[in-house]
Amino acid sequence: MYPIDSIDADVLVVGGGFAGAWAALRAAESVPRVVLVEKAYVSRSGASTMSGGVTTCPLPGDDLDEWVREFVERGDYMCDQDWTRKLLEGQRQRVAELAQWGVPISRDDRGAIRQFSSRGMVAVRCMQYSPKQAMEALRRQAMARGVRIVDRCCVTELISSDGAYPTGGAVAGAFGFDVKTGRCMAFRAKRTIVATGQLSMKGVHHVDNDTGDGVAMAARAGARLLDLEFSFGGTFSVLMKRYNLGSYNVAIAHGARLINRLGQRFMERYDPVRFERSELSRVVAAFVKEVVDGNGPVCLDLRHCDESYWTDLRGMSMASGGTVLLSDRIADPRVHPIPIEPTWGLWSGGRGGVEIDIHCRTTLPGLYAAGATAKNPATGTHASAGAPTAFAMNSGYYAGEHAAREARQSALPAIPAATLEQLAHRAVGPLAHAGAGPGADALHDRLGMLGGSIVESMDLHQAKLERLIGRSLELHADALAAGAANVHQLIKVHEARNIAENCLMLYRCALDRTESREQFYRSDHPETDDENWFCLHGISRTPAGDRLERIPIRIDRFALQRRPKPRRPSPSPIAAIFAGTYDPADYD
Repeated sequence: MYPIDSIDADVLVVGGGFAGAWAALRAAESVPRVVLVEKAYVSRSGASTMSGGVTTCPLPGDDLDEWVREFVERGDYMCDQDWTRKLLEGQRQRVAELAQWGVPISRDDRGAIRQFSSRGMVAVRCMQYSPKQAMEALRRQAMARGVRIVDRCCVTELISSDGAYPTGGAVAGAFGFDVKTGRCMAFRAKRTIVATGQLSMKGVHHVDNDTGDGVAMAARAGARLLDLEFSFGGTFSVLMKRYNLGSYNVAIAHGARLINRLGQRFMERYDPVRFERSELSRVVAAFVKEVVDGNGPVCLDLRHCDESYWTDLRGMSMASGGTVLLSDRIADPRVHPIPIEPTWGLWSGGRGGVEIDIHCRTTLPGLYAAGATAKNPATGTHASAGAPTAFAMNSGYYAGEHAAREARQSALPAIPAATLEQLAHRAVGPLAHAGAGPGADALHDRLGMLGGSIVESMDLHQAKLERLIGRSLELHADALAAGAANVHQLIKVHEARNIAENCLMLYRCALDRTESREQFYRSDHPETDDENWFCLHGISRTPAGDRLERIPIRIDRFALQRRPKPRRPSPSPIAAIFAGTYDPADYD
């Protein structure tokens, strides 16, 4: 028998970033018992606190019709246009709330919020702000409204009402353990919201605790996931092979450029309107092309940035690591371009994740999802800087609102003691056989090597995907067999299990998708095939195994339509860039 502490909630929120904190805040306006559980410490961890300091910023007077059109058209029409508008309308209010709470926001000489054009944008604009101080404000607001925050509790599984995985019933809460003591904790809830952040590799990016836990837990419970194969991404972040830039999006919003060893601004050839602000997958592919063609290294040229870039960098500390630009560790970046490299790999940002409806309900009764744990329905394949944080804030807000509405009309579920005992064994059982199997650190090292170099990780094909599926199966089996010498290692074991499980599903989806589209590139299927693949691509766990399915996009019910018939297959942007045949007119 395992000692288990129990906490009851009307609404349980798992994950304490923008999505989770806003969900808890909104739910607390309607129900008395809101519990927010975080693996680390709310306001001090996760991608929200460490994000680059830009978010979508529609202000009163901006034409939202124009903004919606940009998201939809540049997202290849693969979005829910109702969600797109709801995101932008909600973001106006989220921006106003951040300003009301005193969060530092970049402003012009008149004191008005300064709007910038950053990555992916033409008409759409973003603002610069301090994400760390935004999270601190959210924590204060949540506590003031009576939210019970449980920091440093690692949630390992959703509780199913029937004890089965996948469940034939509903989600009845979540189970985990205290990261200091290892004591088990059961959270029984009328409604549960998972908002644990994006799919990512531990040790590869600078947010080490975003390991796709919520996606994996929802998948094991039987929720449908969408478009996991689009969970490849990254950004330009590595300066001189050792320093973290902080925010590429902020830099290019102020005029930074990418140049090759010849001093050429090579993005002129690919996007003469947006240049470095083009779709991120195209900028990274162009970088790879320059290096392969012998035109590297590529440098970040900050000599064209306006003065407000340096002022905000000094005064707001918007991005982790950005202060290296102001230090004496590198040559003066106002004079000397700096060698820079992008990352590319498992880094979803909401491009793939748990399926949600307009109210953030998943396909499982009792379960909601928000932020990067969910598939963002609002932007399609478009990578607009600030859209992930805007989606996190607003999906959290709407999930909290509707979960509380349902909770007011529901009773707390009954959970059999045998189910809790089973979950306790899964959660802390590895402590009983320390030394068994590979160590947690070795598991994460092996997981981090799945993608390979940036060139290798962008180039997918059948043989490679089959190898990756095989390696993911091996790693998942090793993670399940791994013991833990202490609670710290126990957390890493669970994270390794979740990453391996997510990789397995992702690579299966990638193998099933026989085309290339925006950031997803298969060298053996380099063309974009709208006739067969203009759809949402689902994967869900069943007693018989994973089920893959293609879900039609009902574009006929939306206002913006430009697809009376499927387009003829043509090379995807990345395929054309690598082949040297890219014409901006074909992809704008």
